[in-house]
Amino acid sequence: MIPQPGRVLSDLAMKLAMSIAPETTSSFAMANTGLISLLMLSLAQDSERAVANRMLDIDDMKALFRSKDAQPAPGADLRAAYCDSAPSGLRLSEMDAFHGEGLTMLIDLHAWAEAHSPLLDRAIWQFLRAHTERNKFDLPNL
Repeated sequence: MIPQPGRVLSDLAMKLAMSIAPETTSSFAMANTGLISLLMLSLAQDSERAVANRMLDIDDMKALFRSKDAQPAPGADLRAAYCDSAPSGLRLSEMDAFHGEGLTMLIDLHAWAEAHSPLLDRAIWQFLRAHTERNKFDLPNL
């Protein structure tokens, strides 16, 4: 059997919220059980989409870094090297490290764009909106 982390975490979270939380006699324990359930559901959602979302972000950041509006900004050589590279592997930790490098460069580029390139500034804000939308959690009311 191949474990499916998202499904397992969701099932455990719902069991905790629907079967165990109502059986607790303490409002504190019930609140903690609900919080743990929501955290487990969040992990379940993220486990299913994490690598795909990181790769979408990476592709979008590379497009921003390659744009003509980004070329005059300091650090063009570092951004070009990033665009020519890839994560060291397919593990989430490796994706996160590479993704983090891109976000660090994006912060510097955004600071420059705010003062020098309204078009690039707008494009970066569009990226940030897309990033938050694809990473938001859709959680039930427990």
